[in-house]
Amino acid sequence: MKKRFEALDAFRGIAAIAVVLFHLRIAGSITEFNFIRGSHLLVEFFFVLSGFVLAHGYGDKTKLYFLTFIKARFFRIYPLHLFMFIVIVLLEFGKLFVHEYYTFNFNDSPFSGRNSISEIVPNLFLIQAWIPFANHLSFNSASWSISIEFYLYILLFMSVVVYTPSKRYIWILSSLVALCLLIYQNEVLEKEVLLGLSCFFGGASTYIIYKKIAHVRLTHMLGSLLEVIVIIVVIMIVQSEFEQRTVIAIIVFFVMVLIYSFESGVISNILKLRPFQFAGKLSYSIYMTHGAIIFCFTSLVMIIQKIFGLNLAPMVNGTRYMTLGCEFINNMFVFLILITVCYTSHITYKYVELNGIKLGKNS
Repeated sequence: MKKRFEALDAFRGIAAIAVVLFHLRIAGSITEFNFIRGSHLLVEFFFVLSGFVLAHGYGDKTKLYFLTFIKARFFRIYPLHLFMFIVIVLLEFGKLFVHEYYTFNFNDSPFSGRNSISEIVPNLFLIQAWIPFANHLSFNSASWSISIEFYLYILLFMSVVVYTPSKRYIWILSSLVALCLLIYQNEVLEKEVLLGLSCFFGGASTYIIYKKIAHVRLTHMLGSLLEVIVIIVVIMIVQSEFEQRTVIAIIVFFVMVLIYSFESGVISNILKLRPFQFAGKLSYSIYMTHGAIIFCFTSLVMIIQKIFGLNLAPMVNGTRYMTLGCEFINNMFVFLILITVCYTSHITYKYVELNGIKLGKNS
């Protein structure tokens, strides 16, 4: 039975929650902390984790068939993507209804801008982040990374099956070339594609290193020290602004995944506790559902603002904020939204994700 990296699973959940907070803008709340404002970088961490875990799951398989492989990956991610796409389309119809009958506009007009009709086909085929004439943030904006990842699965399969003897060199080279293109801002591919390539295959390369040194047994003290140091470094990078921050963050993420793959320190032990494992289990649903939930809360606040003439949803430098008055109430509002996201994610995990996986196994 393949080893399960519980600490890394937990980090996936923590990163997903941080991304939720990044997309929330509530005045005088934790959403305005420097770390949260930089936590969009953690999407790259998702790519690194996926590359590492999939290299662990498929990298050494001697009999790997494309249909079996791609069906498992497709039914793992597409059902929830399609479900949330439909939800966003229904919300757009809701915006259209309110616009037509109550002459009330939210941030954008219905089915306009990044949610225009022309963006439907790229989203259905998960190619919105690969082609220059599509908006990678269209409809359910979080799905841009799923768009990248799905086709990276195919590249991983090809490297394992077609180029079996040299797959590790392909992974390393793919990551290094993509990182170099990012550094020099080369536009041979979309920036999002380069991010995915560098992180995903860098994660797969990190797994190669892990396999080479997996026999090493770190003491609890040394493991704890390394875990604490790399966490501090990640926090410092995420909450700072400097040139090539994204590239440096990606490299540190490789180191972080490698250190925590050993699960030898005190933080790894904490991450194995049930709440963190639960968050890890729901991480994909948290990531995919939060945009629609934030939109619903923001829309509700805007409607209340209009009805009662209160300044609850001001625009600040082109960004829609929410505020219910004092900092304490605003932080409680953040907590309420997080609880709603987690509860909704529990439902979508149970009824969409798991049923999608089951459908893939039975088809």
